[in-house]
Amino acid sequence: MPLVGSGRPRPRLVVFDLDRALVDSRPAFAYAIEEAVAAVTGRRLSARDLADAYHTRPWREALRILLDDPRERDAAEALCEQYAARSALKRLLVFDGIGMALDELRGELIDMAAFTRLTYGLARKHAESTGLDRFLSLIVPPPEGRFDPAGQLEQCLALLETHATETAVVAPGRFERSAAERAGAIAFTAAWSVEPDPGGIEVASPAALREAILRRWEGRAPAG
Repeated sequence: MPLVGSGRPRPRLVVFDLDRALVDSRPAFAYAIEEAVAAVTGRRLSARDLADAYHTRPWREALRILLDDPRERDAAEALCEQYAARSALKRLLVFDGIGMALDELRGELIDMAAFTRLTYGLARKHAESTGLDRFLSLIVPPPEGRFDPAGQLEQCLALLETHATETAVVAPGRFERSAAERAGAIAFTAAWSVEPDPGGIEVASPAALREAILRRWEGRAPAG
């Protein structure tokens, strides 16, 4: 049966922060850190407390807290990268309700994409391991390894031939939402994420996302 939308006003595209609004990588992050430190030092520790604050940051920032020896940090960082691309993938989660929320957006005939802080290869593995790849038309990695939400959004819009005013961006971070708003998109705060920055159009849970987006589009003035 073909998909049919509700007929309500809607964006053409929704762009997500893959690493913070869709994928919960904290268990995978903690696993990689714990295994790497154990392999290098022989010590077992828990990295769960570090995961909330550091799971989207470079490995080295968390390892500085755990390891004093620069050589041990270098060795552990290399192992973290190996684990992250292999055994840690099965510990990736999506936030509760994300699958159903994306299915509802797809039912409205809305295209979906994401930007990421990861390399394209690793981001693709995250999407495939969590089943998100079946929803996302495009994943845009950081240019030259430097996270740039404004530039990545611009690239996403160009590749998908969509104007910013036809686009919603869903992210928990104020930095990413501000970049979207400057471009002319409408930003929504993924309040279900880990440590979201308050403000903007807050959406408490993925289950509320479709209605929040459609209601906001219904309230927009007609294009002139």
